[in-house]
Amino acid sequence: MGSSFFRSFFRNNRQILSLMGLLSLISIFGSTLVTTLAITWHDTLISLSSTHWVYLFTISSLTMALALTPSTLIALISGYFLGWAAFFYIVISYPIASAIGFMVGKTLDHGKLMSTLPSESRLNGVLNGLKHHQWPLVMLVRLSPVLPFSLMNLVLPAIGIRLPVFLVAGFIGMLPRTLFSLWAGMQTRDLITLLENPAQGNLSVIFMIAVSIISIGGLLYLAQKASSTLLMKESVMKESGIKSRERKKYG
Repeated sequence: MGSSFFRSFFRNNRQILSLMGLLSLISIFGSTLVTTLAITWHDTLISLSSTHWVYLFTISSLTMALALTPSTLIALISGYFLGWAAFFYIVISYPIASAIGFMVGKTLDHGKLMSTLPSESRLNGVLNGLKHHQWPLVMLVRLSPVLPFSLMNLVLPAIGIRLPVFLVAGFIGMLPRTLFSLWAGMQTRDLITLLENPAQGNLSVIFMIAVSIISIGGLLYLAQKASSTLLMKESVMKESGIKSRERKKYG
């Protein structure tokens, strides 16, 4: 694949690729803004009623989908102010945010991302092969602390992940990080320290390293499995072609 392919690829997918780049940038701004607001309105947030928290989590569904607020940051702040009760709100807001992101990704992509890859290319074959492993793929992507929530909302629909799998497997994959973030938020009484250094403590560091290794290792395994399946199919097709030519030659 030469430079002409990449120019064509970026030209045909400029909408979704531009949005991916924009989301990466605005997430930094969103994190800073939410952190500042949480510290500034600390006393007010502590005294909020359940109804007010419903409003805030409804808003957070949209901001998470649009990368304005990282999902982990929402879980940390929720754990600090609400404890385990925050899990009820997260169970509702996370799938809503995922669904919004999925629909945005589908609307922008329209299948162009896959169609612009050469049908005979190895990358196209591997991505198509991953469609047969949608459940573990989505769970591992959501488990990973290095793959942004909002960015994956765009990428996964573009490669053909189905919405039910996207929502259910995605939520399952996010559970370990979400529960740990809630717990981490509950362990501190100093919001400023928590938000400035969310990975404080040896346990947090060990957890982040562990889920990173598991998710990255699992994704590499799935990619290798899809690649091996592709090579096997190519080998069978090649052998079938040779036998067909031999039959014609001696038939």
